[in-house]
This record gives sequence, C-alpha cells and structure tokens, in this order.
Amino acid sequence: MEGTPYFTLNTPQNKSYWDHFSNITEDQMKERASNGDGEATFLLGLVYFGQIIGFELQPDTSEGTKLLQEAWRLGVIDAGYSLFTVYYRGIGSPVNRPLALAYLQASAERGYILSQRKLGHAYRGSNPRGLVEENIQQARTWFTKAAEQGDAESATQLAGIYRKGLGVPKDEQAAFDWLKRAETMPFEGRISHSGLAMYYEQGIGTEVDLVQAYKYYDLEDPAGAPDKRRLEAMMTPEQVQDAIRLSREWQEEHGVFVPSYYGLEYQPDGSFK
Repeated sequence: MEGTPYFTLNTPQNKSYWDHFSNITEDQMKERASNGDGEATFLLGLVYFGQIIGFELQPDTSEGTKLLQEAWRLGVIDAGYSLFTVYYRGIGSPVNRPLALAYLQASAERGYILSQRKLGHAYRGSNPRGLVEENIQQARTWFTKAAEQGDAESATQLAGIYRKGLGVPKDEQAAFDWLKRAETMPFEGRISHSGLAMYYEQGIGTEVDLVQAYKYYDLEDPAGAPDKRRLEAMMTPEQVQDAIRLSREWQEEHGVFVPSYYGLEYQPDGSFK
C-alpha cells in the first residue's frame, strides 16, 4: 500500500456501495479509475466481479483482481478484505492462503471491521479455516477490536469466551455486558436473544429477572414459545404483561417484529393463531 489508507465503507453490516453509483456512469467510473482515483478503481473491480450489478460490463475476474490490487496500492483498505476473499476462495485465481492471510491481516490492522471479525474466527478455529493455528488469545484480541467498533457478532463471540473462561479467567459479568452491548450494535440478520434470556433467567452476570427473561424469549418467538410457557408458571399475570409490553416496545424501536407482536401464538402444528 503506497497511498494514504482510507475506507470506502467500514461497517459490520452487509456492505452497500450503491450510493456511490447514484450519479456516475460506467465511462465516468473508468475515467476516474484511469486517473488514479482509488475509490473508483475499487468499485470498478467489484463490478467486474459481479458484486455490483446495473452496468453492462461483463464479469472478468482477472481484470477485477488487477483493479482491486491497484485500489489497495492506492490506499483503499476495503480492497484488502476483497482480495482476501479472492485468494482464500480461489475466485478467478488459484487458492493462495498465505496471500489471503496477508491481505486479511493488513486490512484488519488498519481497522477494517470485517477483517478483524474474520481474523477472530480464524484464530477461534472456525471459518475461515486453514489460515492460522488456533489461538484463543488472538481470537479475543481481534473480536475485541471489531466489537469496540460496533460489531455485534464479535461481541457475542466475546460473551461466549468470557462465560466459558476460554484463555481468560471465567467472567460472567463481562459475558453479560458484551451480550447487552451487542443488542445495540448493527447486526446482519436477526439478533439471537436466547442468550440474554438465559442469563436473566439464571442470573448469569446479572440479577435473576424473569420479566426480562420472558421479554427476550418472546423476541425469539416461535423458538422461545416453550420457554415462555415454562416461565409463566413462575410469574404473575402482571409480570407476563409487563414482559410483553417491553418486548413490543423493543420491536417498535428496532423495526423488527415477531408473530407474538400481533397477538399470534405458536401452535403445535407449526402454525400461528
């Protein structure tokens, strides 16, 4: 990397580069790239890989790789993560794990969230496999870097590490704190609330609170339906209603709704009534 490092988009969520194309044509993008514009070079590379549609360019992974490499040279940190993917999966190029790791490590060290998360998983012994030897301390380091930048998945991983005491003293308070922090972070797909429900029910890292436990089981509907029925036997009707109110408030705040929000209950046949 020769240029001053910068991000085109650094987020733990699915990357959306569409906004960059609202007022640019294919010819303008090519012209900017030919004039050494790192961002245009990177985005044009993604177009050649077919990751961005809406242009008449035919996919050309060889050209795409060259553009990503040039974007990296010009300072676009995002390109490092893309090149990791290219060489790890062998997309249009032979699989090259050492080179994939080099790009992943370099972009992670420069603060790219997705690269930090991937390194955490690699050191944890999960996908991507075959890059590094398992090292829970390194996994915790990279998950922490990503989580501190708002990555919910990494925060959830840290919760598991601290609760089980993997490479660190067992710390249920830290585990609970990371789970709570994850709830407010961007997340791809739906957040799993079962962990917080269990923590509140069993008093792991926090006081036992059946109302909060019921709330989070309700947010897991229908998966949480059996747990809600179990908790109802230990709660007053007022507590249940309070938990339902809290669940609905959470759903309205986050714009994520489950069937129970509409008064529907999970049935044994898998339907809702």
